[in-house]
Amino acid sequence: MSPNPLQKYFRQPKLYVSLPSKGTYTAPGVVNGDPTQIPVYAMTGMDEILLKTPDALFNGESTVKVLQSCCATVTNGWEINAVDLDHLLIAIRIATYGNMMAVEHTCANCGTENEYDIDLGLLNEHFNHVTFDDTIDLGEITVKIRPLTYKEMTAFNLENYRLQKMLIQSAQNFDNPENQKTVNDLYKQVAELQNEVFIQSIESVEIPEAVVNQQAYIKEWITNSESELFEKIKERIETNRKNWKLPPVNSKCSNCGTATDLEITMDQASFFARK
Repeated sequence: MSPNPLQKYFRQPKLYVSLPSKGTYTAPGVVNGDPTQIPVYAMTGMDEILLKTPDALFNGESTVKVLQSCCATVTNGWEINAVDLDHLLIAIRIATYGNMMAVEHTCANCGTENEYDIDLGLLNEHFNHVTFDDTIDLGEITVKIRPLTYKEMTAFNLENYRLQKMLIQSAQNFDNPENQKTVNDLYKQVAELQNEVFIQSIESVEIPEAVVNQQAYIKEWITNSESELFEKIKERIETNRKNWKLPPVNSKCSNCGTATDLEITMDQASFFARK
């Protein structure tokens, strides 16, 4: 078959970005080529349709397909980690719609509906000025942590959604002793899931005689450790999460001048719907 004469009109990269992690936490084969030079293309019509498909958004499939469509060197979007994910998604939006994004906000003081233009390019710069602190020294023990992959985050979010939905349903008839037991069991499962997230974030534990990276051993160690140790690990993971969260954008109401901090969320259904 002869080459498509329209090939020269195919999408071309609109920008090149570097993974904030520089590929440190990316498994081999997830990104082909240089992780500091990722070509980013605008979305296709099919990509936009995917981001409007509720089921595909809910289970993460649409995000993965759009990542792989618009970042051609990303071969497995499921394995992109939390440190790099938002940076790539913002870059895709910039490549598709430009740097500016309109954000609506109702003033809490006077009720005025305001619309602000947010420069996503400046917002994305945030990721170039934060680091992921992955080493926790605990005396003889050194704990190495890592950001979760998109696949792990999605699995945890889906399970949490399932448990929360069951909690709401069971709590509607809490006077029933059987329901009380169910609710207590569900709260226990939610707590265990949250702990599982933190344990999953531990890549290895180094002791004088060995480096342990088997998840089963690490989980058993955490389960049989003093709470103070677990809290130190949990605190570092939470600090990293907060540091890598998009910073709020300072703004003022056009009517009364009340200052407010706009939170920019990375909910794909709304984030990519704004033009």
